[in-house]
Amino acid sequence: MSTTRGLIGEFITCAAIMSLSQGWRVIHCPQDQIDIIAFLDNDFVRVQVKASSLRANSSSRKPGYHFQNGSGSAKKKLPDPSRQDIIAHCFLDARRCVFYAAESVNQFSQRYSKSYPLRPDLEQESWDKAISIISERQL
Repeated sequence: MSTTRGLIGEFITCAAIMSLSQGWRVIHCPQDQIDIIAFLDNDFVRVQVKASSLRANSSSRKPGYHFQNGSGSAKKKLPDPSRQDIIAHCFLDARRCVFYAAESVNQFSQRYSKSYPLRPDLEQESWDKAISIISERQL
């Protein structure tokens, strides 16, 4: 992401990863489809960040967050596990993230309620689940 909003999301995500209990470290390296490399000992994962602000209430929807998982200008493509390992959805207003293994993202658009990012163990639990899926892939 190259927008100011995108950069804010990337730095919030860096902080979230560094706050995890295992002691992960990060390198911010914005490029095509990879924004962060997170590493722990000899392991590393490539992270793509998607950021969203809280959308106001409208006649058709309650307030919430909306993320676009697809990339590409002409034809949107879902995340490719050969190019990135983790997709991070960064909730800008809440300054929180949820993490998914790239292969588990199977829809182009994802919506969350206003309260979803407020779950206390959201970041740690979703990171652990994503890492578990990635570890299975690499066996």
